[in-house]
Amino acid sequence: MNFLNLFQFVFRCLTAAMGFYYLLKQKYKIMGSLILILALSFLPEFSNWFMGITIDPYSIIIYLIVLFMALFLGSSLCYYDRYSWWDRTIHFLSGVGFVGFGAAIIKTNADSKKAVILLFGFTFSVTLHIIWEVLEYVSDCLSHGNAQRWQKIHSSVNHVSEKALQPAGLVDTMNDTICCMTGAAAAAAVWWFFI
Repeated sequence: MNFLNLFQFVFRCLTAAMGFYYLLKQKYKIMGSLILILALSFLPEFSNWFMGITIDPYSIIIYLIVLFMALFLGSSLCYYDRYSWWDRTIHFLSGVGFVGFGAAIIKTNADSKKAVILLFGFTFSVTLHIIWEVLEYVSDCLSHGNAQRWQKIHSSVNHVSEKALQPAGLVDTMNDTICCMTGAAAAAAVWWFFI
């Protein structure tokens, strides 16, 4: 058993055990996020089995870490409100991880050059981020939530400085985008020189 298989096995066992624990505690919202994490953890295998897209182990590990950080720790345990750096860290890591997903998609075409593979990986990662920000915006509009930290009075903590020149929602979205692009560029550079 290689490291990736061991990591996935332990990750899924711990996620299922925590889901069972929160079921016994009757905390169904948290249990629901753990079920979603468990289901989404099979996406890399699904893409390999049904589409022939093989994602590298590093990107899969980062993807699983981002899933856990965002859906369980961030949303369910409110780490987004506790730590001002939490959201930016997740966007940076997702930028890093999804470059590998994009590279895996385009590498199904064997004639692709390395520069094209990395450019596609970078743009794929940033595009997923933009789609995520649009979904946050739509969610905020429909549910009057505060995922983009645009509301001045809300139960969530707004980590944007009062001295910011722009509205908090714009600052949050731009910080997220910059972190994602930085992570994607760093991952593309690592791919270029080492992989």
